[in-house]
Amino acid sequence: MKRCNNCLLPETYPRISFNESGVCNFCTNYKSRNYLGIDCLRSDINSFLENVEDRSKDYDCVVGFSGGRDSSYLLNFLKKNTDFRIIAYTSDNGFISESAKKNVRNITQRLGVDLIIEKSDYLEKCFLHHFESWMSNPTVPMIGMLCTGCRLGIDEGLVNFAKKKKIPVIVTGATPFEGNRYKQNLFKSNPNSGKNSFFLGYLSQMKKNPRYLTNLNAVEIQFREFLVHYLGKNNAENILFVHPFGTYVHWKEEEVVSTIKNELGWMQDSKSKSTWRSDCDIALLKLYLYKKALGFNDKDDGLSCLIHDGQITRLEALQRLKSEGDVPDSVIYQVVEDFGFSIEKFKAAVEKLEKRYA
Repeated sequence: MKRCNNCLLPETYPRISFNESGVCNFCTNYKSRNYLGIDCLRSDINSFLENVEDRSKDYDCVVGFSGGRDSSYLLNFLKKNTDFRIIAYTSDNGFISESAKKNVRNITQRLGVDLIIEKSDYLEKCFLHHFESWMSNPTVPMIGMLCTGCRLGIDEGLVNFAKKKKIPVIVTGATPFEGNRYKQNLFKSNPNSGKNSFFLGYLSQMKKNPRYLTNLNAVEIQFREFLVHYLGKNNAENILFVHPFGTYVHWKEEEVVSTIKNELGWMQDSKSKSTWRSDCDIALLKLYLYKKALGFNDKDDGLSCLIHDGQITRLEALQRLKSEGDVPDSVIYQVVEDFGFSIEKFKAAVEKLEKRYA
């Protein structure tokens, strides 16, 4: 499989092209970010808070906290570099790894940050139906649908909690290096064109596999998640959303991993070879399936983002890809069995997927 000579993105990556030197368009079009800095972050939040009259007497910010790598670093960063009164919010979707659960409690206790954990059943209402439907007709675009309900639980939960407690600022740990920018393009009828809409691609997938529509509860959650997460219809008027690592602060992986492990006692999940995408079994399943079908997954994408940003070299990224890029069959078979599905049926679906996208 051909890869970019500068980063790791392969020829199967949506909307990719290569110049005469074998360098992809994502490398040639990359522009360095200018970050506003921590002083500007504090100033912007304080300016917003000064203009909010009816607000919580106890908290200035609620921080989305999964117990994963980035949100753990974010919580520590805010605690060390600001004097904002913080409460951490965790949405328990029913599939959080045990290590993530321990991180949530241990890190908030260590930092002296208040914690609220709320149960969300959206993912549990969807997953079994979606996974069964997917195995009946496995396609690449619908791999992303396996976690339907999770984003809705987080987004809706954060907003509802902030409004209920009159907390005017929501802070999340999203970074420019997530490694998932290809997934929405996969839904389009032509992934290599920007002209076909995400929604039309979704309707096309429903036509190919109407089984997805037989669970009306799951369909409703799909639609609500699309409105809330992708279109921003979240009823969050008068709430300030802040993503420090995309706007104000340069997120550096080496510093992030060193900090959370050495200062916070952060635990990496035993199923994962990486600190990344390791807080949910469904995330591991999706990584496995994308790699089987396309020959790449979030790891190739995320490591390429780090190359673009000058954090690692291509050789370092290749070495990491060999050790981190694949999720072992044995791990996924155990995950599938834990979900209550037949491993043989799953193997047959994966084989069909590989043949379809060969």
